[in-house]
Parts: sequence; C-alpha cells; structure tokens
Amino acid sequence: LEDYIMPANAWILGKTGGTACNDGGRDRGDAGLSQSGKDGDCTSSEYEKLGDFFDLALCINMIHISPWEATVGLMECAGKVLRKGGMLFCYGPYKVGGKALESNMRFDVSLRSRSPEWGIRNLEDVIAAAEKEGLEFVQSVEMPANNLSVLFRKN
Repeated sequence: LEDYIMPANAWILGKTGGTACNDGGRDRGDAGLSQSGKDGDCTSSEYEKLGDFFDLALCINMIHISPWEATVGLMECAGKVLRKGGMLFCYGPYKVGGKALESNMRFDVSLRSRSPEWGIRNLEDVIAAAEKEGLEFVQSVEMPANNLSVLFRKN
C-alpha cells in the first residue's frame, strides 16, 4: 500500500475548514495562502505533483453542512487531482429541482438555523459547479435516509 500513497497524503486530507486543495484563498485563514507564500501546506511544486494523481475522491455528508464555497473548492480540487476517467463520489441529501421530501426540507431549515451558509443544495447547482471543473455528471442513486450517491467522472 505504501507504494501507492504519497508522503503528502496528510495534506490531501485537508484541514478543518478548508478543502484538500485549500480554499482557493477565499478565507486567508490557516487554510488559505500562508504568509510564507505557500499554498496551504504544500508549495506550488509539491502541488503540481498531485495533479492527475488520484483515481477516486470521496465526499460524504459535507456539501450540505458547509458554505457553498466549500463545494466549489471540492470541485476545483477534484478537477485538479483526479486522473482522466477518475471518479468523484458525493453522498448526502440533495434537492432536485428545488424539491425534496418533507423530512429533508425540515432538515434544511434546521441546518440554515445553525448557519445561513449551510443547507441542502440543489443537485443541479452541484452538477453545474462540477462541470465548470471538467467533471461530468454520471448518475445519482437513491440511498437510505433520503440521501443520494452522486457520481462524477473527470473528462
């Protein structure tokens, strides 16, 4: 297994509040550009080594419980580090056409009461963000607890 895991793997897992590829400099907190000019924890040359490296990226129960910018960052990151044909697997609750089951709509209200930046996202918006980064929507699969598994492939 060690032959397939880079030493930078801890960086790939990201920091709380950022994404694996950092937050694109949106926050300038510890996940943004550091004062030393480094991009998150990796230098530009280290990051370049990660491009087209991964076959699979997973995102489980994050999109609805984070600001929209985190979803944009996820798609940017996946678009950079996945190999051609690599897959991004996202799991969680989504609205489709702005609609969801009543229980998910109540959950959405609860999330937004905790943070106005959170909430169950429209699947169409998530797909559009992915497409901007060269990720093709493959399919969504209904899962237990009113969740969806959503699959994207890097073109």
